[in-house]
Amino acid sequence: MAARRPGAGGPRRSARATGRVERFTIPYPARINMSTLHEWPLQWRLRLAQAQLKLSLLTDDEGQRQFEHAIASVFPALSASERRQLYGRHRRSMRAFHLIQSHLTQFDAAQLEDFITRHVQVEGESCLEQLRDNDKPIIFVTPHYGTFQLGCLKVIQQIGRRKTVNAFYNPPSVNQSSAGFEELFQRLGYGFNTLFNDDSAVLRALRVLRRGEALTMMPDVFDISGHALYVPFFGRLVPAMAGTALFALKSEATVVVGYSCPGQGLDSTVRLGAPLTIQRSGNLETDIATLTAAIFRDIEAQIRRAPEHWMYLPSLGELLQTRLPVTPATAQDWLARLQVAAPIFNAAVPELPQLLQTLASHTDHTLTRNAPCAN
Repeated sequence: MAARRPGAGGPRRSARATGRVERFTIPYPARINMSTLHEWPLQWRLRLAQAQLKLSLLTDDEGQRQFEHAIASVFPALSASERRQLYGRHRRSMRAFHLIQSHLTQFDAAQLEDFITRHVQVEGESCLEQLRDNDKPIIFVTPHYGTFQLGCLKVIQQIGRRKTVNAFYNPPSVNQSSAGFEELFQRLGYGFNTLFNDDSAVLRALRVLRRGEALTMMPDVFDISGHALYVPFFGRLVPAMAGTALFALKSEATVVVGYSCPGQGLDSTVRLGAPLTIQRSGNLETDIATLTAAIFRDIEAQIRRAPEHWMYLPSLGELLQTRLPVTPATAQDWLARLQVAAPIFNAAVPELPQLLQTLASHTDHTLTRNAPCAN
């Protein structure tokens, strides 16, 4: 007769009856990490949003057509199919950005700290630690790219107990998209200060840099009033804020360009480049232009690598359409484009239309004089 396994068959005896304490096993559904429970709604909202977006893309012919037309001249190597795929990736990236932004505002300080620690990594962390531990000021430059709000929170977490991070941007009264950022970045409870771009902002920014603190700048804003210059960007000369370079040169700050790149699910990576350096000329205006151009070269390179995460991608074609080419095919082409762009400058240079007429007549005369003989 086969031996019977303990507990197999027959009535089960209670622990009291046997005198033994039986092992108690928690059912699997209850064995969860309760510290991440607050993330579940966000994960499900992201999955639902992606499913809804996938369906909407099947019928969004007009949106796809406008997007493809807008970027066709910027990315001529992309086929129509590749442009449609880019449109879908861009919409998914922007939807995720807004959902994460909305959900982060519901976290308390401990939840936010935990979320950043687990989901946001840094490439170039050793460089960041060196910048944190010396007394030199830092300017972090990033465009409106990817999960840039998480990137800012990660920088605050990494250096904020040693250096205050001062965010320089337009207030919500000027730019509605910046609403909520101040409350979010302050939620960690340390290492952050807001510098709204107003009449006193330049002096306040220079003061914090002279104290050895950090400043964040987002230069990819092209509707500019005040001191601007023109730098190459996707083969055109576009207006750029001079403030970032001015602050850096005046304060001897280290300039680092970084990007918060979305990954799988809730994860993202802050990619920090090596500090930007230029050969100083001794002329402040020249050095401002040189450093600003270097910043925009870096930004353009990242957008070309992964354009779907740049917030302003759909309007890039319109931005570049009337801008002067960096290397025009002919003098006539450059002059024609300058005449198209002239209304932008008329308020600042009222005599510009007359100057262009004079230049045009001079160009025509030169071309006629240098024309080859018909025979």
